[in-house]
Amino acid sequence: MRSAAFVLAFIASLSASAQDSAFKQVAAPASDILSGRVRLPSPVACATTSPAAVLDVAFEWNDAVGWSAETPITIATAGRLSLGLLAPGASNWEVDVRAAGAEYVPIVDFSGARLERSSKTLTEFMTGWKAERYDLDAVAPGAWTLRIRAPHAPRDRSPLPGLLIVRDAAPIAIAAYTATLTTLSENEIGIVAHVFDSSRGSSADVLRGAVLRGEAVVETEHGTERLQLFDDGAHQDGAAGDGVFGAVLARWTSGNVQARIDLFGVTPLGAAFRRTAQLTFPIVERRTAFNGDAATRVADEQRLRIELGALPLGPAAKLHVSTEVWGTDEHGEIVPVCWLSRMLLPEVRDGAWRFPLFMDARWLDVARARPPLYLRQVRVQDPDTHVPYDVVDWLPLSVQALPPVVSATEPWHQAPVPITRSMLSTAVSSALQQGGLLETDQRPRSWARTLLLVHGYCSGGSIWPPADFSAPKTEFLDPNQNRTHDQFAQLLRNAAPPRSSFGVVAHSQGGPAALHLYTYYASGLDNAIGPRRIQSVASPYQGTPLASWGGFACGVNNNMTPAGSTTWLAGIPTWARDSVWYWTTSNSGSACNFITSLLLSSPEDGTVEQARGQLPGAHSMGHVTGWCHTTGMSNPANYTDHARNALLNSNAAR
Repeated sequence: MRSAAFVLAFIASLSASAQDSAFKQVAAPASDILSGRVRLPSPVACATTSPAAVLDVAFEWNDAVGWSAETPITIATAGRLSLGLLAPGASNWEVDVRAAGAEYVPIVDFSGARLERSSKTLTEFMTGWKAERYDLDAVAPGAWTLRIRAPHAPRDRSPLPGLLIVRDAAPIAIAAYTATLTTLSENEIGIVAHVFDSSRGSSADVLRGAVLRGEAVVETEHGTERLQLFDDGAHQDGAAGDGVFGAVLARWTSGNVQARIDLFGVTPLGAAFRRTAQLTFPIVERRTAFNGDAATRVADEQRLRIELGALPLGPAAKLHVSTEVWGTDEHGEIVPVCWLSRMLLPEVRDGAWRFPLFMDARWLDVARARPPLYLRQVRVQDPDTHVPYDVVDWLPLSVQALPPVVSATEPWHQAPVPITRSMLSTAVSSALQQGGLLETDQRPRSWARTLLLVHGYCSGGSIWPPADFSAPKTEFLDPNQNRTHDQFAQLLRNAAPPRSSFGVVAHSQGGPAALHLYTYYASGLDNAIGPRRIQSVASPYQGTPLASWGGFACGVNNNMTPAGSTTWLAGIPTWARDSVWYWTTSNSGSACNFITSLLLSSPEDGTVEQARGQLPGAHSMGHVTGWCHTTGMSNPANYTDHARNALLNSNAAR
């Protein structure tokens, strides 16, 4: 028989308003702890990478040639050279090149290389700017000077400054990241970077001895400053001489920080190189910190309530709290039991905050463990930026009693205990935070069903061809907006009518937003019936370097930077990922976007790299060529693939 608390929670869930978020209590088995899937990543795993150099183009008047900008460039390896010029009016510029001690010649005569030139007005990246791209083959290595002229600009009006992107054939790339994920204003925050060989190994593999110097131009709400990077072990850069360079931001910086980081060096063969990464990250004010209290009590016949104490250091608001639970096995060894996570509103009691988590006590039998219990990797994060406010490595957990569901016999003598759906996900109504629980797999199956068609970040409006999807269907529209995953998820939840059941077909950020909704909030997505609950195309589950650029369509999106997405993904357990089927795409020859391709690693679709479009633990449907991320690129937009859309439609849950 259902408990009174269950019935009350069920009734409350039906009448709850859109503001009553019906947070879920999320759990994951010990395997997700041991694999590291639900642990915060190391900072280097969050690196933004780039294979190119990005230089400023600033004009000066010259009586002989008019407005011009001279920019030195270095080519590290013989082979293909690509140059991208971006600025308002860039298509009116002319480009000359000279070697040291030589005269300028038009770029068409540069080093005898064959030239391809293309131009475009940008719409999805650096919106409103114009771009010129020059591709030259068989270019010799060396140091050159590029002269960019604006011959039609009058003397009394300087052309607006722009950017020059230089990508040569050398496989050297830069990796840039913050030295800590806890980017709080009260901390000194290190900006660190190194180079790696992109043709072998990973971005975490430091190419030692290659970098000679580094610098960062940092923009904060206080202005712009240029910082020198050091490899001396004193700038949060690790050990002195380890090839990692760092600079430190002063305390009490806050808001979004944008840093353009340049590393200069020589290849193992002695050729000079320059690489640039654009790094964007949020610095937030600490809202809370754990005070060391961790208490338990029996919540009902199945669940143990774990209550974490914290200091209120800011206004009460929604928080994201997670912890690992560890117990003791028959040999007295400490073993992982489960991982717990949920969104919550802090309870206020005796001048302190309390964060309640609910653990199904059957996890103890699954793990063959008993008290004493311990908490590890206890963390509280901002739900929008995912920046940790506080992380505690270890807390003892006093347990006076266990729920009756726990077997009276020692667990190591029992048969294996199965993991049920209710152990992994249980809705906790925010109106009944003191203990109201709702089994998300016991809701009625007779609710109105639909397929929710979801666009991505900054979409101009409807994208999915209507004829490709059969009724019942609902199109989600939130045009020209920049949302966090959490904000996007709330909009998806509210897009479906009350007492609904829906599956999702999503493009780009719509995929992570739907997965976030399914993980943390009770919604009609829990009730969907059909083969595939969430299907996505070209979703940046591991981010995109383009999200760090301020001119990226609707602005910087911290959830889709490599750092923000990797930190967010550490809160998504395997069981939730298992409800996702996803595709990645790329061009069939020429680059999808002739500017963004200079900043991305192939294969890519003009916005999302194949490697960063992967969602470990989910169902990859493969990589398809001949499709780009959106309209206006070299191949059709991937959401217009009628054959794939037919598969999405026929397999969608509703």
